[in-house]
Parts: sequence; C-alpha cells; structure tokens
Amino acid sequence: MSFNRDAAWMLVAVVFAAVALPVLVFYTGTATLGPYARGGLGAFLADYVADLARWRLGAWVLLLGPIALVAAWRILVALAWPRAGK
Repeated sequence: MSFNRDAAWMLVAVVFAAVALPVLVFYTGTATLGPYARGGLGAFLADYVADLARWRLGAWVLLLGPIALVAAWRILVALAWPRAGK
C-alpha cells in the first residue's frame, strides 16, 4: 500500500470517528437505554465535545478507536504480507 492510500484510510477513520460514530452511539443508547438525560442529539454532541476538552477517557476512546483499528490493521497486513524485494 502506498502512503496516499494509508492516509486516505486514516482520514476516513477520523471523519467517521468524529462525525458518524457519536451519532450512532447516541441513537444506539436511546434505543437500548432510553432518552438521553440531558436532552437530544445536540446536547449529547455538546457533552461529547466538552468531554474531549476535559480529556475524559471515554470520549477519547470513542474518537481514537477507529483510528487505532485502521493503524493496527495496516501494521498487521504489513507484517503478514511483506513486499518482495524491500
């Protein structure tokens, strides 16, 4: 894989983690646990961003989890299938 391809996957992971994943967590939580105590999706996202600013572990795991998964996958692929001649 080239650097551009790896960078593209990391960019997709960052966008997914920052935009889509918190929304999915909110709707999954409301479907399984009931309404969010502080309000709707806007309140949840505001609390999420505030938790990122406060360096709360759960918020950072949610943000960095997909990025770490993509990086770990790339490392495993590179170790399992090294390129011939390099």
